[in-house]
Order: sequence, then structure tokens, then C-alpha cells
Amino acid sequence: MTARLQNAPRSRSETRDLAEESIYLDDLINFHNAWKTFWQTWLQEHLQGKKLPRRAEQIVLQALHGPEARIPQPQKVRWYGLQASCHEILHQLQIHSEEASKNCPIPKFVPVIDAAGALEQRCFEEIVAFSKNLGEIDILTNLPNRRRMEQDMAREQALVDRGANGFIAMIDVDHFKALNDTYGHSAGDTILREIARRLRAALRHYDGLYRYGGEEFLAIFPGLGKECAMLAAQRLCRTVAAEPFQTTDGHPLNITVSIGITALAHHTSPEEKMAIADAALYRAKQGGRNQVRLVP
Repeated sequence: MTARLQNAPRSRSETRDLAEESIYLDDLINFHNAWKTFWQTWLQEHLQGKKLPRRAEQIVLQALHGPEARIPQPQKVRWYGLQASCHEILHQLQIHSEEASKNCPIPKFVPVIDAAGALEQRCFEEIVAFSKNLGEIDILTNLPNRRRMEQDMAREQALVDRGANGFIAMIDVDHFKALNDTYGHSAGDTILREIARRLRAALRHYDGLYRYGGEEFLAIFPGLGKECAMLAAQRLCRTVAAEPFQTTDGHPLNITVSIGITALAHHTSPEEKMAIADAALYRAKQGGRNQVRLVP
């Protein structure tokens, strides 16, 4: 009986609700991406004395107000909350811009930075919650899966085609098969969850991290040059290796990862660059593991 119920066709109401949730999720991701682009532009350009990134701000406002008419009723309160938070941050940024010429102290700007980070985290958490229902989150690690990765890679590639910088990193757990064979798949799952947590904690808010499959992860580093991308990837290695992992029976294990990175390139397909990052990963394995290798 249970199996029949699980395999029963969805009602029209359920299908409509899923369609509305899918559209809402797309709108939420679109706003999240627009906000990340705006905030990266602000940090990289405005704090260097350049003007407010008006074009990026317009894209944020369009992503925020364009979907109003189609937001499902259960999500309207959440969406209006995002709007209020975003407008307040933009207002504070405008004030900061006007006071910058008066040598406004940096500490006065810290609450705005915190609010911007909180807004991005809030969007991310909602995306995770809705993605779980739509098959875009890996249940084991709670990271976005390959379906989301492909969407985000396409977005980053579009930014690179317009002149931005970006790197990707293939990350593989060293000797994972031996770990599974020795301690069992349950211990392996525990290790993967903890690795995902450590990697995510070591990345910036707007970096991407995805479970690629098995013991492999993929990271996206938007806006980074070669040296900074290498440093970011090396930080991931150090973070994983910093402390022993604990199996379910309390046995400590020293776990490491190997990483291969490459730059996203103008009008080069993400699939081709992923193959190059995979080749760089293979070199890291050959070189002794627990290290980063870059192939341009």
C-alpha cells in the first residue's frame, strides 16, 4: 500500500504547487545571483574610490521587484522581507557613498557589511529549503548537487565572457575507497558530511561548493585571479587536514583532499574547463596528495 501511494500520480493541485515553487525558486536564485554580483562589484570597485555600481544595482532592483506579481501567496511575506532588507542596505550604501568624501570612519560601515552578509545567507538558506523539494540539494551533505552546479557554472561563464575573473576547483577525498573498505560506508558518509561542512566554512559567502559525485566536490571562486585562487584552494586543503575526523566509534582519522584548479576562460565551455581541472586534480594525486595543482 505504501509503495502504491508513493508512486501515485500527483494531483493537479500538487503539480501546480510544485510549479509555483519551482518558479519561486528560480526568482530567488535570480535575486541571490544579482545581489552577489552587486556586492562583489561594490567591494571590488566602490571601496577603491569608484562610483556606486549603478548598473548592478538596477539589476538587483529588477530581480527584486520584477517577480512580485507571481510570488506564491505563502511566500509573499518572506519576499517582502527580502525587499525591505535590500532597500535598507542600498539606502545605507548611498549614505556611506555621500559621506565617503568626508572621511567617514570604516567602523561606521561595518553594520552595513554585516547586513549584506546576512541578506545573502538568508537567501541561500531559503534556496536550500526550496531546492530540497525540487531535487537540487544533495541529501547527504546538504550541498547543492550537479543540477544546481550546472546552472551556476553557466552563470559564472557568462560573467567571464563579459570580462570577469573566475576559477573552478575539483576536490577529491584522498584514499576514500580504502576508508570505506576499512570502516564501512556509514563512516564514509559521516566523513563526507564533515568534509562538506569544513569546506563550506572555509569559503567566502559567494563562492560555490557542490557535491559532484561520490567523494568529489567542485568549488567555484568568482572574481579571483590566479594567486588568490591558489591561496583559496590551499586553504581548503589545510582546513580539511587541520583536525582528525571521528568515526562513529570514536576512532580518529587523518583525512586529506587533493585539489585541481583552472581558470574559467572567455568563450570556453565549462565542461572543457572541468576536464582541465580534473587533469590538474590527477596531477595533485600523482604528486603525493593533500595539495593543489593548477592547469591554466
